[in-house]
Amino acid sequence: MSSNRTLGAVALLMAGILLIFGWGLVAPFAYEPVGPRAFPMLTAALIAFCGVVLMIRGGNDADPVTGRTMTGIGMLVATLLVYAVVFERLGYVPSTFLMAAVVSLIFGATVVQAALSSALLSVGSYLLFDHGLDVVLPTGIVGGLI
Repeated sequence: MSSNRTLGAVALLMAGILLIFGWGLVAPFAYEPVGPRAFPMLTAALIAFCGVVLMIRGGNDADPVTGRTMTGIGMLVATLLVYAVVFERLGYVPSTFLMAAVVSLIFGATVVQAALSSALLSVGSYLLFDHGLDVVLPTGIVGGLI
């Protein structure tokens, strides 16, 4: 079994777990048009689709894991932990900008590429969720600027 098929099977398992936990999300009152169940269901469907594609297509075996790869994974985990801690305090846009910039740099982007893509991601996704889907996100230090 190739590593892509293994990853596809794990993705299907994770999608199933997300589906089980997401299905139980019920708001006591309707405060958003889509409700709390929509995002986990959509995410589970996307993960399941990607898992099926990986299992069908298969692929070659992966290269062995190196120390550099493990360092990158450790940096990604640390970045996501810091993101979770500062998310409420800094707000969605600044914390997402910083997280996306660090992740971009870990994956080899230049500083300019990281800054531009992080700005587009953080502001664009905020506008999509807050104004397009009426999902309330924490504004934090930027307050009423957006």
